[in-house]
Amino acid sequence: MSQQEYDAFREQMKQWMFDNSDIYDEFEEMMNSQSDMGVQQIMAQAMTLIPEYGKLISKKINSGNADDVAEVEAAFEKANLAEELVNQFGKASTVPAMICWLFFGRSFETMVENLERIVKDPTQNQSDKLFATQAIKLVIEQSIISGIRTAEDWGKYGNLRNITNNNNALEWALSNLEESDEELTPLNRPEQVSVLDGMILLDGEKKKMLLDKIGEYINTGVKGKRVAFMILALRGLGYLPEITSDRQLFMALKTHFNTYIGSDKSIYAYLENGISTQFKSEIDNLTVYFKVD
Repeated sequence: MSQQEYDAFREQMKQWMFDNSDIYDEFEEMMNSQSDMGVQQIMAQAMTLIPEYGKLISKKINSGNADDVAEVEAAFEKANLAEELVNQFGKASTVPAMICWLFFGRSFETMVENLERIVKDPTQNQSDKLFATQAIKLVIEQSIISGIRTAEDWGKYGNLRNITNNNNALEWALSNLEESDEELTPLNRPEQVSVLDGMILLDGEKKKMLLDKIGEYINTGVKGKRVAFMILALRGLGYLPEITSDRQLFMALKTHFNTYIGSDKSIYAYLENGISTQFKSEIDNLTVYFKVD
């Protein structure tokens, strides 16, 4: 695939996320859950696209040789998996959500963590544990080969995992503070207010009314693009500063209401220039709903 074809496909992925944010959010939520359902779905998709994959995995499990992934990698290359995934992208399957998640989500790390749960689960049989062990190695190697992750990324991830597993997070954080050359200046606030509360450009009762409306809207279960439409409506009303970064706003909403509002990527995508025109009628309806008189 040439750079031009890659860039075009990347735009196609973004457009799919625009049009199918609910499907993407459900897939990402499934992959982030404690269940191994998402991992099983991805492995089933791999076996569908590459029939030889299932046979190789069974052969390795039966032989007890789960460490060598050379034959599996060769099967992936022979099947031209990348081209097959591109061909399957627009069809009704898990492929579009899976590819978008691989590129734009915390994908490979989540897959490794879910596979590790299978390995450590005493209720799993030995064959499934061997399968999961082999899959962890394959996920890491393929993430590096594809260029989406680097060996350095995995090294940092492994170090942080060791720190958290050994309950050394506080010591690590303090050591980083000591090594930092920057002088950290504490914020002086007259009172402890939520970040979202501090962002809203209203005072007194009007601010409280708006927060109540936002809470009612969030609690209906909206995610992804519909949260983005709310943000665009609030900005249009002048209730949120235009200079507020999308990341700050996402974290403020998520923290204030302590609920899942979709992935950050699924929200950011709809805050790009031109989106407000494309979905004007939906944003206009929310503008009327959130207006505080």
